[in-house]
Amino acid sequence: MPTSVAATQNRRSHLEVELATKRDVEKAQQKKKGKEKVGKKTHKMINAILLSYLLLLLVTQAKAAVANAAIKPLSQRGIIFPKESFDDCFTDDHQRVPGSCKLLEDCPAALRRWNEQSVLPKTCYFVKYDQFVCCDLHDNNSTTPTTPTIQPEPEPEPQLRSSEQACEDSKIFGISIVGGRPAKYGEFPYMAALGWQANFDGSILYRCGGTLIAPTFVLTAAHCINFGGQLPATVRLGGENLTEGMGENHAIRRVFTHPDYTDTGAYNDIALLELDATQPSSRTIVCLWQSPELPMDELTAIGYGQIQFAGLSSKQLLKVSLQHVTQQQCQPHYQLEDLPQGLALSQMCAGDLRGVGDTCQGDSGGPLLMRSKNQWFVVGITSLGQGCASGPPSIYTRVSSYLDWIESIVWPKAEVGPQQPTFDLRMND
Repeated sequence: MPTSVAATQNRRSHLEVELATKRDVEKAQQKKKGKEKVGKKTHKMINAILLSYLLLLLVTQAKAAVANAAIKPLSQRGIIFPKESFDDCFTDDHQRVPGSCKLLEDCPAALRRWNEQSVLPKTCYFVKYDQFVCCDLHDNNSTTPTTPTIQPEPEPEPQLRSSEQACEDSKIFGISIVGGRPAKYGEFPYMAALGWQANFDGSILYRCGGTLIAPTFVLTAAHCINFGGQLPATVRLGGENLTEGMGENHAIRRVFTHPDYTDTGAYNDIALLELDATQPSSRTIVCLWQSPELPMDELTAIGYGQIQFAGLSSKQLLKVSLQHVTQQQCQPHYQLEDLPQGLALSQMCAGDLRGVGDTCQGDSGGPLLMRSKNQWFVVGITSLGQGCASGPPSIYTRVSSYLDWIESIVWPKAEVGPQQPTFDLRMND
């Protein structure tokens, strides 16, 4: 019995030990599993943290890129970007000179052009407050002069006729006359009076008018040249009154009448008087109208002629307002004995539709004027009429029809030989 009890106790003790050992092993295994779980969780957490960090880094970089990126305009100051690069540009409007977008302070050429020539640089874009401009590639961020921008050659301006150029250079701004009003002092400084020397006392008689178109040339009518078989002796310029000591007296050097003019006709009734060049006139000249078309009908005639038909001449310079009359309206007033070939295109008509004002005897050779854009132009030369304010319009030589002939004498070209005068008064000296 005692042995059996002892054996039983021994087995019980042995079982307890095994149970305890098994529990320890299970605890150890559970602890190991717990550690493995913790390790896996930690690894996952670390991976999650790393992934979050990478994502955060990428987002941060993306935001920075968005914040710093410049918004490329379609076109700004005429620059069209041909590539998907913000640094490519052209320095000229015609996109012929390539450039590169740089900070304004890094482009000395642009700064220099602004300081010296007030030329604004072409803007590429802005980054916050920094201005990027199109800088010449040849500038290379140096202060040496850049290659000049190639600009397209400007279209040549229309060549002015010599008579037009004379008008531009003069900067003008600004017939006894039946029914006329006295001209204001200095209103027509280019008005000329042609004088003949009287045989009985040597005094000067003014019988025709003219117009100063250059410092030494007066435009007049051809029928005035051989008035009564005698050439004019002198020209008075700019006098408002012929009885007073007004104006300038000039000797005549040479006389040019149109080669197609005849004493028996009224065609080509135009002439030029060349004044003594030793004392050229300082008076303002009048401009020559360049076109056969007139933009307005309101015209002005000026002169010293008779104030009524067969009446006394006016010593005071007078002016009268007239209206342009068409060829069709004018032609019926003149018979074939007056104009065998009818009214020519080189002639024009003007008159007072009220029958109050007109040019008259003594106004021959004087100017018919038109005021356009605050400037006076001579459009006609008083040539032929049927009386003073008698109804029919008077006939004038159309100046625009004779520009080539006038310019060949007054402003001759070097390659063209000089025109020979009809009369050379120097031979009489």
